Amino acid sequence: MLHHTPSSLPAPGRVGQVPYGTQTSDDPVFVGRSPAIEALQRQIAQFAPHDALPILIEGETGTGKSFVARALHRQSPRRRGLFQQVMMSALDDALASSELFGHVAGAFTDARNGRPGQFVSAAHGTLFLDEIGKATSKVQQKLLHAVEHREVWPVGSDRPVRTDVRLVVATNVPLEELVRRGEFLPDLAARLGNFVIRVPSLRERREDIPQLAQQFVATHAPRFGYGPVVPRLSATLLDALQRAEWPYNVRQLDGAIQRILVNADGDTTLRPEYNPPTGCTSGTPAATDQSRSERVQSLVGSMNKTEAARVMGISRSTVYRDLKKG
Repeated sequence: MLHHTPSSLPAPGRVGQVPYGTQTSDDPVFVGRSPAIEALQRQIAQFAPHDALPILIEGETGTGKSFVARALHRQSPRRRGLFQQVMMSALDDALASSELFGHVAGAFTDARNGRPGQFVSAAHGTLFLDEIGKATSKVQQKLLHAVEHREVWPVGSDRPVRTDVRLVVATNVPLEELVRRGEFLPDLAARLGNFVIRVPSLRERREDIPQLAQQFVATHAPRFGYGPVVPRLSATLLDALQRAEWPYNVRQLDGAIQRILVNADGDTTLRPEYNPPTGCTSGTPAATDQSRSERVQSLVGSMNKTEAARVMGISRSTVYRDLKKG
C-alpha cells in the first residue's frame, strides 16, 4: 500500500491556509517540542490544505487522534464548515447506514421523516470516522462507494445524493493488519491508506512528558480545590513519569495527574508517593519489570505477541521473556 509523504504532494494553494502549528490550548497531543511532535505538526500542515484527500490517522489508544483530526479541519479551507465526529464502534449495520448515509421517510418502521445523514450534514466541512476498523463489512462496502464516487445512497432511496465533504478516518490497528485478518476490505484500505498520519506514542516523545504533565496539573488543579498557586511536580516524580511505560499514552498520563492531585490533597509539591503503582507506572526498575510482565501476560490473552509488543513498546523477545516469568 503506497503511503505518500508530505514532500510528494503538490504545493497547496493560498485559499484558506492557516500557519502550521495552529491549535488550541485544549490540544494536549501538540504540547512539547520533541522531534516527533514537530514532524507531526509539519505533516498536518502539509496535508490539511488538500481537502479533497481522505486522510487516515493511525496511532495507539490514547495518543490523541481526534485532536489531529480537528487540527486538520482547522487548518483546511473547510474550517468554517462543520466538524462531525462519528464513533464507528457504536454503530451496527442498520444504525450506521442511517447515521452516515441518511434515509427517506418511510424507509423503515418509525421513519416518519427523512434524514440527510452525516455525509450530507457535514457538507463543506469535515467528517471524522473514528475507529474505522470497527465498521461492519456492509458499512465498509457503502463507504467504499462514497469514497470512490463522492455520493451516498440514503436508506430507502432510489437515487444517490452527491456529497462534498472532507473525509478523515482513524484507527488504533493498522489497516494492513485488519486486511490480513480478513476484517477490512482491501479496496477500501487502499482508498483510505494513500495519505497516512501516524500519531507518535508517548514512549516516542518522553521529553515532552514534563511539559505535558505540568499542563495537566494547571488544567485540573482548580477542579480539585487547589487555590491560585498551581502545584509543582517534584523532580523525582517527573523522573518516574518519564520512565513509565504509558501503554495508553497521553490519555493515561492525564488520568494519572488527576489521581496525583486527589492523593496530594492540597499539597502544592507533588511527590512520587502521591502516584501509587497501578500496573502502568512505577518508581523503580524492579517494579517496572514486574508490572510490565503482568501486563504482557494479560495482553497476550486477547491479542498475539506481535500486537502485545507494539502496545507495550517493547521487543517480541522481551514479550517471550515476560511470558516465561508467568
